[in-house]
Amino acid sequence: MALNQSKVGTAYPAYRYEVSREKIREYALALGETDPRYQSDGDDCVAPPTFAAAFTLTKGLMALLGDPDLGAHPALVHGSQTFRWGERPLRPGDVLDCTPRIDAITVRGRNEFLTSVVECRFADSGELAVEGEAVIVFLGSAPQDDADGAQDAAQEGAA
Repeated sequence: MALNQSKVGTAYPAYRYEVSREKIREYALALGETDPRYQSDGDDCVAPPTFAAAFTLTKGLMALLGDPDLGAHPALVHGSQTFRWGERPLRPGDVLDCTPRIDAITVRGRNEFLTSVVECRFADSGELAVEGEAVIVFLGSAPQDDADGAQDAAQEGAA
């Protein structure tokens, strides 16, 4: 089943995420990061740049994939991830309001590429904290035109 192209541009309900010192530590340890700021108990504690994946890719993308009208299916792989940062780093205690949306659905061969964007803003100021863009590749679900279907049927009949 193909993804529902009419969902492009759909924004999903915002969610709130609070950055915690312990989550920063756990994430940094999992990555093998050695920067002492990631383990600090002081005011100099900041999150590693890719920490945003912990709450944009997981929580944000789950909102999209949970939409029964999208047509998502489990045959998927993570294609890419990029971040655009605001002016200040993420620190323990920061509260973010994050809004996921579907930015694009494209087709290449038999695969569909869903681009999701999760924009997260600091709850106290409204300024951009981070915007995460993820491309998820749905394998084998792209619609095929009649010419391809006829060619596939002809090849199967010849086999």
